[in-house]
Amino acid sequence: MKFLYVTDTHGTRTVYEKMFDLGRGKDIDFLVFGGDITSGVNPNGQKFFLESYLVPRLKEFRKHFGKPVFIMMGNDDFESNVRILRRLSRQRIIRKLHARYYKMNGFNIAGYPFVNPTPFLLKDWEKTEEEIGKDLETLSKNINPKKTIYVFHAPPFGTKLDMLHNREHKGSRAIADFIKREQPLLSLHGHIHESPEVSGVTKQRIGKTLCVNPGNGRIILVDTEGMKIKEIGQE
Repeated sequence: MKFLYVTDTHGTRTVYEKMFDLGRGKDIDFLVFGGDITSGVNPNGQKFFLESYLVPRLKEFRKHFGKPVFIMMGNDDFESNVRILRRLSRQRIIRKLHARYYKMNGFNIAGYPFVNPTPFLLKDWEKTEEEIGKDLETLSKNINPKKTIYVFHAPPFGTKLDMLHNREHKGSRAIADFIKREQPLLSLHGHIHESPEVSGVTKQRIGKTLCVNPGNGRIILVDTEGMKIKEIGQE
């Protein structure tokens, strides 16, 4: 099974167009967008981006290629617009990855958009570490994590995937603890854009779990056979 993953697109249309173009390939089974999907600094600006661009493109992709698109919001997306994703989900245009899971080709795909507290003003998708830990227990109650691909907007704390410019770690302790304890098949992350440049690393193992944070708008190809990860444009 092969799929494309991108996160923190922040409304960059060239990234979306590249994802949709690559997603046409016969060997690609589905697409995953891991949060911070919109542009604009207010709810109306983000709503305009969704309704004028992203929604029509998602519908067009679904109509012509029929492949699943998994998508969720992140901490820079206003929660007031999540109803747009709900509507698309009801119409079977997308599969909304907000604290829920889906079965796909013998695997589970589970999404979690919330992040641990930040200094940013927008708080719609923030929770305490305790709350995140409880949510992850609930999310994984009826699935086997070892057969699950998790899409977390936040990266795990204390790794090479959650480093700021000053090399301080700002990921989620609850997510790190969950990965250490449950050892999921794969975990995909984003949120901290600069981490790949600071650490020089986009992937790291926590026990047997391969964890990936490709950074801002970088598209990666995931091949679950052998769990191979390749950044598009990189050999």
